[in-house]
Amino acid sequence: MRMSPLVIQTENLPQECSDWLAERVDLHICPSDSLRFKELLPRAEGLVIRTYTTIDSEMIKEAPFLKVVGRAGVGIDNIDVQCCNENNIRVVHTPSANSEAVVEFVLARMLAKLRPVPKITSQVDIVEWKNRREESVSPRQFNESTLGIVGFGRVGSRLGRAAQSLGFRVLYYDIKKITEEYGCTSVDMKTLLQESNIVSVHVDGRSENNNLINTGVLSKMNHDVLFINTSRGFVVNPTDLAAFLSQNTQAFAILDVHNPEPFTANYPLFKIENASLYPHIAAKTKTAMDNMGWVVKDVEAVLRGEEPMYEAVISFQPYI
Repeated sequence: MRMSPLVIQTENLPQECSDWLAERVDLHICPSDSLRFKELLPRAEGLVIRTYTTIDSEMIKEAPFLKVVGRAGVGIDNIDVQCCNENNIRVVHTPSANSEAVVEFVLARMLAKLRPVPKITSQVDIVEWKNRREESVSPRQFNESTLGIVGFGRVGSRLGRAAQSLGFRVLYYDIKKITEEYGCTSVDMKTLLQESNIVSVHVDGRSENNNLINTGVLSKMNHDVLFINTSRGFVVNPTDLAAFLSQNTQAFAILDVHNPEPFTANYPLFKIENASLYPHIAAKTKTAMDNMGWVVKDVEAVLRGEEPMYEAVISFQPYI
Protein backbone atom coordinates (compact mmCIF):
# COMPACT_ATOMS: atom_id res chain seq x y z
CA MET A 1 0.00 0.00 0.00
CA ARG A 2 1.37 3.39 -1.05
CA MET A 3 2.13 5.82 1.77
CA SER A 4 0.44 9.21 1.83
CA PRO A 5 2.35 11.77 -0.26
CA LEU A 6 4.57 14.15 1.70
CA VAL A 7 3.56 17.79 1.38
CA ILE A 8 5.34 20.79 2.92
CA GLN A 9 3.44 23.97 3.80
CA THR A 10 5.90 26.86 4.19
CA GLU A 11 3.65 29.75 5.26
CA ASN A 12 0.47 30.20 7.28
CA LEU A 13 -2.88 29.17 5.86
CA PRO A 14 -6.31 29.26 7.46
CA GLN A 15 -6.37 26.40 9.96
CA GLU A 16 -9.36 24.79 8.28
CA CYS A 17 -7.44 24.49 5.01
CA SER A 18 -4.35 23.01 6.68
CA ASP A 19 -6.50 20.55 8.64
CA TRP A 20 -8.32 19.47 5.48
CA LEU A 21 -5.06 18.77 3.69
CA ALA A 22 -3.53 17.00 6.71
CA GLU A 23 -6.37 14.48 6.63
CA ARG A 24 -5.38 13.47 3.09
CA VAL A 25 -1.59 13.76 2.91
CA ASP A 26 1.45 13.58 5.15
CA LEU A 27 1.56 17.34 5.87
CA HIS A 28 4.54 19.11 7.42
CA ILE A 29 4.46 22.82 8.23
CA CYS A 30 7.83 24.58 8.31
CA PRO A 31 9.38 27.70 6.73
CA SER A 32 11.48 27.29 3.61
CA ASP A 33 14.61 28.61 5.35
CA SER A 34 14.48 26.00 8.11
CA LEU A 35 16.66 22.93 8.52
CA ARG A 36 13.51 20.80 8.71
CA PHE A 37 12.47 21.99 5.24
CA LYS A 38 15.84 21.05 3.78
CA GLU A 39 15.56 17.61 5.34
CA LEU A 40 12.05 17.00 4.00
CA LEU A 41 12.41 18.51 0.52
CA PRO A 42 14.11 15.50 -1.15
CA ARG A 43 11.02 13.39 -0.30
CA ALA A 44 8.34 16.02 -0.92
CA GLU A 45 5.70 15.47 -3.60
CA GLY A 46 3.90 18.73 -2.95
CA LEU A 47 4.66 22.26 -1.74
CA VAL A 48 2.11 24.81 -0.54
CA ILE A 49 3.44 28.37 -0.42
CA ARG A 50 2.34 31.98 -0.28
CA THR A 51 4.14 35.25 -1.05
CA TYR A 52 7.52 34.91 0.60
CA THR A 53 8.68 31.46 -0.50
CA THR A 54 10.68 31.34 -3.74
CA ILE A 55 10.59 28.24 -5.91
CA ASP A 56 13.62 28.40 -8.20
CA SER A 57 15.68 25.94 -10.20
CA GLU A 58 18.03 25.24 -7.29
CA MET A 59 15.16 24.23 -5.03
CA ILE A 60 13.61 22.12 -7.78
CA LYS A 61 16.91 20.22 -8.17
CA GLU A 62 16.66 19.23 -4.51
CA ALA A 63 13.10 17.88 -4.94
CA PRO A 64 13.25 14.91 -7.34
CA PHE A 65 9.77 13.64 -6.38
CA LEU A 66 7.99 17.00 -6.52
CA LYS A 67 4.73 16.83 -8.49
CA VAL A 68 2.89 20.03 -7.58
CA VAL A 69 3.44 23.53 -6.19
CA GLY A 70 0.37 25.26 -4.78
CA ARG A 71 0.47 29.05 -4.51
CA ALA A 72 -2.12 30.34 -2.03
CA GLY A 73 -2.67 33.58 -3.90
CA VAL A 74 -2.76 35.08 -7.37
CA GLY A 75 0.77 36.05 -8.38
CA ILE A 76 3.24 33.39 -9.48
CA ASP A 77 6.32 35.60 -9.89
CA ASN A 78 7.98 33.84 -6.94
CA ILE A 79 7.81 30.53 -8.83
CA ASP A 80 9.96 29.53 -11.79
CA VAL A 81 6.97 28.16 -13.69
CA GLN A 82 9.00 27.37 -16.78
CA CYS A 83 11.45 25.26 -14.78
CA CYS A 84 8.51 23.52 -13.09
CA ASN A 85 6.97 22.74 -16.49
CA GLU A 86 10.28 21.35 -17.76
CA ASN A 87 10.38 19.02 -14.74
CA ASN A 88 6.72 17.91 -15.03
CA ILE A 89 5.74 19.82 -11.89
CA ARG A 90 2.23 21.28 -11.94
CA VAL A 91 1.77 24.80 -10.58
CA VAL A 92 -1.66 25.70 -9.21
CA HIS A 93 -2.93 28.92 -7.66
CA THR A 94 -6.09 30.87 -6.78
CA PRO A 95 -6.47 33.52 -9.50
CA SER A 96 -9.77 35.10 -8.37
CA ALA A 97 -9.50 34.53 -4.64
CA ASN A 98 -8.72 38.08 -3.54
CA SER A 99 -10.03 40.23 -6.40
CA GLU A 100 -12.94 41.73 -4.47
CA ALA A 101 -10.77 42.42 -1.43
CA VAL A 102 -8.19 44.33 -3.49
CA VAL A 103 -10.90 46.36 -5.23
CA GLU A 104 -12.35 47.30 -1.84
CA PHE A 105 -8.94 48.42 -0.61
CA VAL A 106 -8.29 50.55 -3.70
CA LEU A 107 -11.73 52.16 -3.59
CA ALA A 108 -11.55 52.83 0.15
CA ARG A 109 -8.12 54.48 -0.06
CA MET A 110 -8.99 56.35 -3.25
CA LEU A 111 -12.28 57.76 -1.98
CA ALA A 112 -10.76 58.73 1.37
CA LYS A 113 -8.06 60.67 -0.45
CA LEU A 114 -10.48 62.36 -2.84
CA ARG A 115 -12.88 63.35 -0.07
CA PRO A 116 -10.81 64.19 3.04
CA VAL A 117 -12.96 64.56 6.13
CA PRO A 118 -11.37 66.42 9.05
CA LYS A 119 -12.70 65.29 12.42
CA ILE A 120 -13.69 67.50 15.31
CA THR A 121 -12.47 65.92 18.53
CA SER A 122 -12.98 68.87 20.86
CA GLN A 123 -15.13 71.95 21.13
CA VAL A 124 -14.24 74.68 18.59
CA ASP A 125 -15.29 78.30 18.18
CA ILE A 126 -17.10 79.69 15.13
CA VAL A 127 -13.84 80.69 13.42
CA GLU A 128 -12.33 77.23 13.72
CA TRP A 129 -15.65 75.68 12.69
CA LYS A 130 -15.60 77.71 9.46
CA ASN A 131 -11.94 76.89 8.86
CA ARG A 132 -12.61 73.16 9.16
CA ARG A 133 -15.45 73.45 6.67
CA GLU A 134 -13.26 75.30 4.18
CA GLU A 135 -10.53 72.66 4.53
CA SER A 136 -13.07 70.02 3.54
CA VAL A 137 -13.71 71.37 0.02
CA SER A 138 -12.65 68.74 -2.53
CA PRO A 139 -11.24 69.98 -5.84
CA ARG A 140 -13.51 67.73 -7.91
CA GLN A 141 -16.41 65.32 -7.55
CA PHE A 142 -16.29 61.68 -8.57
CA ASN A 143 -18.29 62.43 -11.73
CA GLU A 144 -15.68 65.04 -12.68
CA SER A 145 -12.77 62.61 -12.23
CA THR A 146 -11.09 60.21 -14.64
CA LEU A 147 -9.70 56.93 -13.36
CA GLY A 148 -7.09 55.25 -15.54
CA ILE A 149 -6.59 51.52 -14.97
CA VAL A 150 -3.40 49.87 -16.21
CA GLY A 151 -4.25 46.19 -16.54
CA PHE A 152 -7.93 45.31 -17.02
CA GLY A 153 -7.90 41.73 -15.75
CA ARG A 154 -9.72 40.24 -12.78
CA VAL A 155 -9.01 43.11 -10.40
CA GLY A 156 -8.79 45.97 -12.90
CA SER A 157 -12.11 45.15 -14.56
CA ARG A 158 -13.90 44.86 -11.20
CA LEU A 159 -12.45 48.20 -10.13
CA GLY A 160 -13.54 49.78 -13.40
CA ARG A 161 -17.09 48.51 -13.03
CA ALA A 162 -17.32 49.75 -9.43
CA ALA A 163 -15.82 53.17 -10.20
CA GLN A 164 -17.97 53.64 -13.27
CA SER A 165 -21.08 52.99 -11.18
CA LEU A 166 -19.99 55.79 -8.82
CA GLY A 167 -19.79 58.27 -11.68
CA PHE A 168 -16.11 58.16 -12.57
CA ARG A 169 -15.06 58.29 -16.18
CA VAL A 170 -12.95 55.15 -16.50
CA LEU A 171 -10.19 54.58 -19.04
CA TYR A 172 -8.18 51.39 -19.23
CA TYR A 173 -5.17 49.98 -21.03
CA ASP A 174 -4.50 46.28 -21.45
CA ILE A 175 -2.36 44.20 -23.79
CA LYS A 176 -5.28 41.85 -24.41
CA LYS A 177 -8.48 42.45 -26.33
CA ILE A 178 -11.24 43.02 -23.75
CA THR A 179 -14.76 41.88 -24.62
CA GLU A 180 -16.61 43.08 -21.49
CA GLU A 181 -15.82 46.73 -20.77
CA TYR A 182 -18.54 47.57 -18.19
CA GLY A 183 -18.94 51.08 -19.57
CA CYS A 184 -15.19 51.74 -19.47
CA THR A 185 -13.14 52.93 -22.45
CA SER A 186 -10.04 51.32 -23.93
CA VAL A 187 -7.25 53.78 -24.79
CA ASP A 188 -3.51 53.66 -25.44
CA MET A 189 -1.13 54.08 -22.53
CA LYS A 190 -0.16 57.66 -23.40
CA THR A 191 -3.78 58.83 -23.53
CA LEU A 192 -4.57 57.09 -20.25
CA LEU A 193 -1.67 58.77 -18.45
CA GLN A 194 -2.42 62.22 -19.85
CA GLU A 195 -6.17 62.22 -19.22
CA SER A 196 -6.41 60.49 -15.83
CA ASN A 197 -6.62 62.23 -12.45
CA ILE A 198 -6.10 58.81 -10.84
CA VAL A 199 -3.90 55.99 -12.16
CA SER A 200 -4.25 52.54 -10.61
CA VAL A 201 -1.92 49.70 -11.62
CA HIS A 202 -3.20 46.11 -11.81
CA VAL A 203 -0.74 44.27 -14.04
CA ASP A 204 0.55 40.78 -13.34
CA GLY A 205 3.94 39.76 -12.03
CA ARG A 206 5.66 38.75 -15.27
CA SER A 207 9.31 39.81 -15.34
CA GLU A 208 8.69 42.03 -18.37
CA ASN A 209 6.73 44.35 -16.08
CA ASN A 210 9.79 45.11 -13.95
CA ASN A 211 10.12 48.92 -13.69
CA LEU A 212 7.03 49.37 -15.87
CA ILE A 213 6.34 52.63 -14.03
CA ASN A 214 9.50 54.65 -14.59
CA THR A 215 10.51 58.24 -15.30
CA GLY A 216 9.30 58.04 -18.89
CA VAL A 217 5.84 56.89 -17.83
CA LEU A 218 5.60 59.20 -14.83
CA SER A 219 6.50 62.23 -16.95
CA LYS A 220 3.27 61.74 -18.91
CA MET A 221 1.07 61.84 -15.79
CA ASN A 222 -0.69 64.94 -14.48
CA HIS A 223 1.16 66.99 -11.86
CA ASP A 224 -1.62 66.32 -9.32
CA VAL A 225 -2.25 62.65 -10.13
CA LEU A 226 -3.28 60.16 -7.48
CA PHE A 227 -1.15 57.09 -8.22
CA ILE A 228 -2.05 53.68 -6.76
CA ASN A 229 -0.16 50.39 -6.94
CA THR A 230 -1.49 47.15 -5.46
CA SER A 231 -0.02 44.81 -8.09
CA ARG A 232 3.67 44.05 -7.48
CA GLY A 233 6.37 46.19 -5.90
CA PHE A 234 8.88 45.68 -8.70
CA VAL A 235 6.44 47.13 -11.23
CA VAL A 236 7.33 50.61 -9.93
CA ASN A 237 10.81 52.10 -9.96
CA PRO A 238 10.86 53.59 -6.43
CA THR A 239 13.66 56.06 -7.16
CA ASP A 240 11.84 57.44 -10.19
CA LEU A 241 8.53 57.68 -8.32
CA ALA A 242 10.17 59.41 -5.34
CA ALA A 243 11.69 61.99 -7.71
CA PHE A 244 8.33 62.55 -9.42
CA LEU A 245 6.52 63.04 -6.10
CA SER A 246 9.20 65.42 -4.82
CA GLN A 247 8.91 67.52 -7.97
CA ASN A 248 5.09 67.39 -8.05
CA THR A 249 3.97 68.06 -4.51
CA GLN A 250 0.27 68.01 -5.41
CA ALA A 251 0.58 64.44 -6.66
CA PHE A 252 0.08 61.58 -4.20
CA ALA A 253 0.92 57.87 -4.18
CA ILE A 254 -0.83 55.00 -2.41
CA LEU A 255 1.45 51.96 -2.37
CA ASP A 256 0.54 48.58 -0.89
CA VAL A 257 3.38 46.62 -2.48
CA HIS A 258 7.10 47.29 -2.43
CA ASN A 259 10.46 45.96 -3.55
CA PRO A 260 11.80 44.62 -1.27
CA GLU A 261 9.29 43.61 1.39
CA PRO A 262 9.73 44.67 4.07
CA PHE A 263 11.52 47.73 2.75
CA THR A 264 14.61 49.10 4.46
CA ALA A 265 15.39 52.51 5.93
CA ASN A 266 16.96 53.67 2.66
CA TYR A 267 13.85 52.86 0.60
CA PRO A 268 13.47 55.96 -1.64
CA LEU A 269 9.75 56.36 -0.85
CA PHE A 270 10.06 55.86 2.91
CA LYS A 271 9.96 59.52 3.97
CA ILE A 272 8.16 61.07 1.01
CA GLU A 273 5.36 63.16 2.55
CA ASN A 274 2.95 62.79 -0.38
CA ALA A 275 2.96 58.99 -0.30
CA SER A 276 1.14 56.49 1.91
CA LEU A 277 2.89 53.15 2.31
CA TYR A 278 0.99 50.04 3.41
CA PRO A 279 2.35 46.58 4.37
CA HIS A 280 0.87 44.48 1.52
CA ILE A 281 -2.62 44.27 3.06
CA ALA A 282 -5.00 44.90 0.15
CA ALA A 283 -6.08 41.25 0.11
CA LYS A 284 -6.45 40.96 3.87
CA THR A 285 -10.07 40.03 4.34
CA LYS A 286 -11.10 36.77 5.98
CA THR A 287 -12.97 35.69 2.87
CA ALA A 288 -9.99 36.33 0.60
CA MET A 289 -7.59 34.53 2.94
CA ASP A 290 -9.93 31.53 3.09
CA ASN A 291 -10.32 31.52 -0.69
CA MET A 292 -6.54 31.53 -1.18
CA GLY A 293 -6.03 28.80 1.40
CA TRP A 294 -8.22 26.39 -0.53
CA VAL A 295 -5.48 25.98 -3.12
CA VAL A 296 -4.88 22.83 -1.08
CA LYS A 297 -7.77 21.19 -2.95
CA ASP A 298 -5.95 21.53 -6.26
CA VAL A 299 -2.71 20.32 -4.68
CA GLU A 300 -4.46 17.21 -3.42
CA ALA A 301 -6.22 16.68 -6.77
CA VAL A 302 -2.91 16.65 -8.65
CA LEU A 303 -1.45 14.17 -6.16
CA ARG A 304 -4.44 11.90 -6.79
CA GLY A 305 -3.78 12.08 -10.53
CA GLU A 306 -6.71 14.39 -11.29
CA GLU A 307 -6.78 17.68 -13.19
CA PRO A 308 -6.67 20.88 -11.08
CA MET A 309 -9.21 23.66 -11.44
CA TYR A 310 -6.68 26.49 -11.61
CA GLU A 311 -3.32 25.74 -13.18
CA ALA A 312 -0.91 28.65 -13.62
CA VAL A 313 0.21 29.68 -17.08
CA ILE A 314 3.00 32.04 -18.08
CA SER A 315 2.96 34.81 -20.68
CA PHE A 316 5.85 36.87 -21.99
CA GLN A 317 4.07 39.80 -23.63
CA PRO A 318 5.11 43.09 -21.98
CA TYR A 319 2.63 45.88 -21.22
CA ILE A 320 4.50 48.67 -22.98
